[in-house]
Amino acid sequence: RPGTAVTRAGSSGRLAGRCHLWNLLWTWSVKVRVPFSELLVWQKVNHFPEAKQLTRKDLLKKHLVRYQVMHGGAGRLAPLFFVLPTTFVLPKEAPQFADAFARALHGVEPSVTQPKGLNLWILKPVGLSRGRGISLVRSMRGVEEAAPSQEEPVVLQRYITAPLLVKGYKFDLRLYVAVTSFNPLEAWLCREGFARFSTTPFTLDEGQLGNRFVHLTNSSVQKERSDGGGGPP
Repeated sequence: RPGTAVTRAGSSGRLAGRCHLWNLLWTWSVKVRVPFSELLVWQKVNHFPEAKQLTRKDLLKKHLVRYQVMHGGAGRLAPLFFVLPTTFVLPKEAPQFADAFARALHGVEPSVTQPKGLNLWILKPVGLSRGRGISLVRSMRGVEEAAPSQEEPVVLQRYITAPLLVKGYKFDLRLYVAVTSFNPLEAWLCREGFARFSTTPFTLDEGQLGNRFVHLTNSSVQKERSDGGGGPP
């Protein structure tokens, strides 16, 4: 068996060297063409084929909705799939979103209760990370301005206006799971994780709806604050 060795993929996406003298292939790109059928028993990679079905926002939404329909709100597993506020993928579901947006204007929106007179949605590009391209919108014109391209899909979700806060600040939890097999499913949960916080207290003040330091918890966003920011005392 080869010694402990790590290999990398070149810029072309091809496996460096196409040899077997490595144990671990770790890459940030899902475009690397890994010869899964040729892997030896000791060789490990950090991407499964079609992992994007779980990691891309639009595809994850599609699969959750599919399981919601399958379970129909009944059965032991049904509550596990009803975890999303009302969500649409544009431009594919633009007519459905326009209808839901109009109904929400009149207070008919079952998934998230918002203060009277507020119709707030969060827009996220499906293929970006680290908070890039995310914005809050409250009008159809705002949607058009935030998503000018009709070719790049975006996810629009009803914004949760009463999130769980820590001393007035938004946060999210990062928990890490190593999935070693999908069939059969085998996953390992790390005992420790961490929380990411906004650096400005949460508010729905109209003048702060565009303040990313209030509404996003991404570390890549919060570190851009020139004064260093704050956080829960």
